[in-house]
Amino acid sequence: MDFLAKIFKRGGPRIPKAVKQSLSKHFSKAKSIEWGNHGELYEALFFDQDIEKIARFDQNGKLVECRINTPVPEIPYFVKTNLEEDFEIMNCIAVYASETMNYELIVRNHELTRYHLLIDSLGHKIKMERL
Repeated sequence: MDFLAKIFKRGGPRIPKAVKQSLSKHFSKAKSIEWGNHGELYEALFFDQDIEKIARFDQNGKLVECRINTPVPEIPYFVKTNLEEDFEIMNCIAVYASETMNYELIVRNHELTRYHLLIDSLGHKIKMERL
């Protein structure tokens, strides 16, 4: 079976050992790991305790950013209360990077116009753009 996997394996990025070790250190229960590149960073898409996450590492294995898919019922109250009344949340990602934590949301209004919204950890809007 390993032989067939090697034959049909796509030419993905070569991931440095330090990066793989860092993923294991930070996310010991990671499953279904898919590797890719995001600019100069190595990116791992995986599930950790049934939650989809994306972790980005530099070439030395330093964890630079972690993005966590957040189900709508688990979005913090302060994020929901700072949205316009007619916005419906379609998707939310909690983004942890360095010393900051933000929320990236896809929302839509009653006319079904979608927006990308970035909110900081205090609930303040940082950026909003129409999609």
